[in-house]
This record gives sequence, C-alpha cells and structure tokens, in this order.
Amino acid sequence: MAESIAHADRRPPGVLGHRIYSALLPVSITCFIGALITDIVYSRSPDMMWLDFSSWLLLAGLVVGGVAGVVLIVETIRSRARRKGAWTAHALLFLAAWVVEVFNSFVHTRDGWTAVVPTGLMLSILAVVLALLAGWFWQSATHRVAGDL
Repeated sequence: MAESIAHADRRPPGVLGHRIYSALLPVSITCFIGALITDIVYSRSPDMMWLDFSSWLLLAGLVVGGVAGVVLIVETIRSRARRKGAWTAHALLFLAAWVVEVFNSFVHTRDGWTAVVPTGLMLSILAVVLALLAGWFWQSATHRVAGDL
C-alpha cells in the first residue's frame, strides 16, 4: 500500500491527463523516428516517395505532439505544483524536439534533394535525439526505479 502511494506521488497530476499524455507521447516520438528513417532512405535513393513519407510523418508527429504538449501544459497548470528535475527536463526537451521538427517541416517543403540533404537529415537526427531524451526523462519522472523503493 505504501509503495503504491509513494509511486502515485511521482506521477504527473491528473489521472486523465496522465493517461492521454502517456498515449500521445510515444506516437509523436515514433513519427519523428520514422521521419528520420525515411530521410535516411531518401538520401540513398532517387525516389521522391520517401520525401513525401517524411513530410507526412513530420506532420503527424507535430499534430500529435502539439496535442500532447497542450495536455502537458494544462495538467501542469492544474496541479499547482512545481515540478523539478526529470519533469522539467522532459518538458524542455520535448518542447525543443517539437520546435526543431517544426523547422524541419519547413525544410522538407523544399523541392527535391535539398529538402532532406543535408539540413533536413541533420534536423531529423537532432530532433530524434531530443525526443528520445525527453521520453527517457518522462519515464524517470513517472516511474520508480526498483532501487528507489
């Protein structure tokens, strides 16, 4: 019983907000990873289809990430609690990844090869690293490690 109470204290505020955000965050990160993969494939092939895939994955990741960001902001404001450490690192890293992907989406609107190589590919790599770090900090903020019990 005490273990579950201590575990609940580390969770973000709002049960519904937590569930929605926990469902949306991996979708956004997965779309960003998919965009990186399709950027790599496009840089090695002449087929424009991969550029279209990247653009659609970026759009999906940005829309889902935007909704997740709104849920995160609303639940943080509703909690009236100051979140520190892993929570703050997660929020800042996810925001940074989202902003980088917005710029990446603009870069992907160029025509042909320059839409991906080299700027789009570098932005995709940077955003994926930031998003994966944000996901790691999210897990740190919401789940106890066995040694912490």
